[in-house]
Amino acid sequence: MRSNPLNAFWTKPVIIFVMLLLLLIPISFISSLTTDRVFVKHEAMQSIMEPMGGELRIDGLLLSIPFKFLSEEFLNDGDKTKKIVSEKIDKIVITPQFYSVKTQINPYNLKRGIFSVPVFDADIKIHANFKVDASYLNINESSILWDEAVLILGGANKSFTAFPSLKIDGKELAQSYINPQSSPFSHNIYFKIPGDILKKEFEIDGNLSVQGGEKLYFTPLAKDNIFEIKSSWNSPSFSGGWLPKERDVRQDGFDASYKIAGLSTNFAPAWIASQQPYDSKFESVNIGFIEPVNNYSLMKRCITYAILFIAVPFLAIFICEIYSRVRIHPVQYLLIGVADVLFYLLTLSFSEHISFFASYLIATIVVCLSVLLYAAAIFRGKKWGVFIAAVQLVSYCLLYGILQSQDYALLLGSVMIFAVIAMLMYLTRKIDWYENEANLK
Repeated sequence: MRSNPLNAFWTKPVIIFVMLLLLLIPISFISSLTTDRVFVKHEAMQSIMEPMGGELRIDGLLLSIPFKFLSEEFLNDGDKTKKIVSEKIDKIVITPQFYSVKTQINPYNLKRGIFSVPVFDADIKIHANFKVDASYLNINESSILWDEAVLILGGANKSFTAFPSLKIDGKELAQSYINPQSSPFSHNIYFKIPGDILKKEFEIDGNLSVQGGEKLYFTPLAKDNIFEIKSSWNSPSFSGGWLPKERDVRQDGFDASYKIAGLSTNFAPAWIASQQPYDSKFESVNIGFIEPVNNYSLMKRCITYAILFIAVPFLAIFICEIYSRVRIHPVQYLLIGVADVLFYLLTLSFSEHISFFASYLIATIVVCLSVLLYAAAIFRGKKWGVFIAAVQLVSYCLLYGILQSQDYALLLGSVMIFAVIAMLMYLTRKIDWYENEANLK
């Protein structure tokens, strides 16, 4: 009688390989689900961030001073060219000689449903030193309209929780409702400034009460810039055009200080508004208030290695099948594979409510226990169940180690694959595959 090819010993590895490929389908569904949950979280964050003013940006202080000049235009009138001379107005825009920012940031979390978003209130003290030198731009001082000068504060109105307080020699500056249309910033508040003060070097001090979330930006625009930032947030991210000169990140918060020379910025000491178009995009000092653990990014990395950590238990079952001489049906392989897939779904679900470590631990215990009981039953021996569950447990421990070592993830993953193959070679080195094929037919 001819034997059924489906019962041949060599078909089992092929069937296992096909099942691994099939299990990639639910794994891809879980990956897509993770992406969808990231999108839902982003929508929840936006619903909180929008009324808070979004990411905080304070672009600093500029002076806008109008001046008169004569403009010549030539018009063709038949065979004659007519010259028309008219008086026009442009603006000088001047940056500070010195600009400093001292900030105390008070972070907290707001929740929308199950999602938590880091936001903050901040008290900002700013100080700027100005010196007007029109000769830098070859402009005659007699043509300058000193009494129409405006001080510009760059910053989104929605971010302020109180009207900005700016003072010169202890005197509060009043808001100006005239837009000089000379600011390079996308959001501005304008202040009236006495014309007689502009003719000498002067200082401006200010207090800003602001709010925001996720990130803050400070723009260095003076000849010399000093920024000092303090906060109780213990996981800041420093980025942007400059990194802190000094930083101290502790469990109870961080301190960071910047010293930035104007030579490294893209701001000139002064320019004529109509001749120096800016695109409102400048290099800034960026500080992000990141979450210490992002469960979704960990899940995405976890799913990247999913096929490897499903293949390892399958190999363990196959080895046990050879040594125990108990035939395991492909459906039984598939059930254990599905349990491995559900490990990722359980981790994702729990991590939205508790810490990722606790979620990972719960999923590991549940899956390993179910595999232990099921394997012990189908192999009719506890030792086989314990062995396969132990392989699962070690695999999950190694996977967690890979997740925690982002910089060495590729190295650890490669070493683990090699270790699995080496272990498989060692365990099967004395197996007579032809004999096993005869015994298991």
